[in-house]
Amino acid sequence: MVTNDGPAWDGATGTAGGAAFGTALRTLANERELDTASFAVATLLEEAAVEEIFAGRRRVTAAELARFARALRLHAVEFMQKAHLLSLEVYALALDPLYFLPSGQIRKDARIYMREINPRHAVPERDMFVRNPVLKALAADDLLDPIGKLELELTYLLRTAAQKTGGKL
Repeated sequence: MVTNDGPAWDGATGTAGGAAFGTALRTLANERELDTASFAVATLLEEAAVEEIFAGRRRVTAAELARFARALRLHAVEFMQKAHLLSLEVYALALDPLYFLPSGQIRKDARIYMREINPRHAVPERDMFVRNPVLKALAADDLLDPIGKLELELTYLLRTAAQKTGGKL
């Protein structure tokens, strides 16, 4: 969501950041019992850089987001939601929660599937990803390591969301 300190995700620069993002990221790290130093080690960043990110003064790339999600043991969509990249405000401004699925029968079937599971739960991301041909192919790729796959997932999902929201989240 675009706030006074800029968008949580800016599609033009390919960076995430801001106060809400930094606060959410710090909260997630604390929930996983990672202090600043431990989080920095887990994400291959300097401790001072992590503090800047937590404070909302430094923006980060998709590669860094992938390391954050990996350190926090979160899948791509869950990380994006919990880090306020896909906030409720973004959905309220008309981003479909299943925006990464092709429109038509695939998306319709996915909505039925979600309603049958439990509409109050988050998107069942692994089950939904196999319905997207790009994400399905990425999951099946045996050349790329897990962090590389996560980086490409995040890049794809953020780019697709930004296309549907005018370039910024």
